[in-house]
Amino acid sequence: MASLTVPKVKIVGLSACVPRRVEENIDLPLWESPDDARKVIDSTGIERRRVVEPGTTASDLAVEAVTPLLNDLGWEKESIDLLVYVCASRDYIAPQTACILQARLGLSAGCFAFDLPMGCAGWVQGLASASSLLSHGGLKRCLLINAETNTLNRSKKDKSVRPLFGDAAAVTALEYDPECDHPFEFVFGVDGTGAEAVMAKYGGTRCPTTPEALQEKEYAPGIVRKGTDMVVNGMDVFSFAIRRPPQSLRELISLYDIDIEKIDWLFLHQANRFIDEKIRRSLKIPAEKVPYSLDDFGNVSGVSIPLTMVTRCAGALTERENQCLGCGFGVGLTWGSVRFWTNRIICSPMVEY
Repeated sequence: MASLTVPKVKIVGLSACVPRRVEENIDLPLWESPDDARKVIDSTGIERRRVVEPGTTASDLAVEAVTPLLNDLGWEKESIDLLVYVCASRDYIAPQTACILQARLGLSAGCFAFDLPMGCAGWVQGLASASSLLSHGGLKRCLLINAETNTLNRSKKDKSVRPLFGDAAAVTALEYDPECDHPFEFVFGVDGTGAEAVMAKYGGTRCPTTPEALQEKEYAPGIVRKGTDMVVNGMDVFSFAIRRPPQSLRELISLYDIDIEKIDWLFLHQANRFIDEKIRRSLKIPAEKVPYSLDDFGNVSGVSIPLTMVTRCAGALTERENQCLGCGFGVGLTWGSVRFWTNRIICSPMVEY
């Protein structure tokens, strides 16, 4: 277990953007019958997802999410010192998308900008990286952007993944504050022996794209994909997700002596309603303290925690102080948990693009 405490940094704002296009799981042309569709919806909790139009990238969604937040915060673009872009579906192999976003957003040429190609634990991992850099005081303001276009590398003919994943972007505004009362507190873990549980094998330097990798192949009835498509081994992911995340949260609670009854919210990566409920019940946290957004947006990877905060808890986050736990987990296999506070932050209304 790796742990980290980061003082003098606070969350001051959140925003999110999702595609306008809605894909209803009940209507997908993958099912043999409506009963098959309903079984998947009932087990995952995912009714519908947002899907980008052809030609739209994750960075396009990110730009749309940033603009209203900067306006609502009253931040000048020149005041932003740090841009952290957490995304696995980047625009190009090179350069990093953060460099392109610096120009598109009109940020200062003196801005520190970089990509983190992380997945489902990406908000917690990005929060740790960004807040650590800010905590020294040399950098004052940061835009932590989580964005993903999952539907672009998942086969539309694969019923094991298409009903699960959606597209979205979210922005977390962070600011250095030497008077901040509450530090961020983190624990992390990784088990690379399970890396193949969620993998897009072809397209990198280990397995370059070949003509064969671009050919569709039927692996089972209702499961057709190319070698370049993401593969999710459901049983391996399930075994990991019901074991490691609750263990991580218990380690966080023990290490930092957290009174679980005083927690206002537990924000879980929106992977699967059944999995998340197993985690919630194992920690004995009341259902009303664990909000869900996966019914409307599906699994949006590292975007899921801030998207849930914006769409399900904006009232509480803008009106009072909140003590929160967060836990992200998935591809890698990686996981991370965090305790953090918010105090009357800005939550810009969700944007559709």
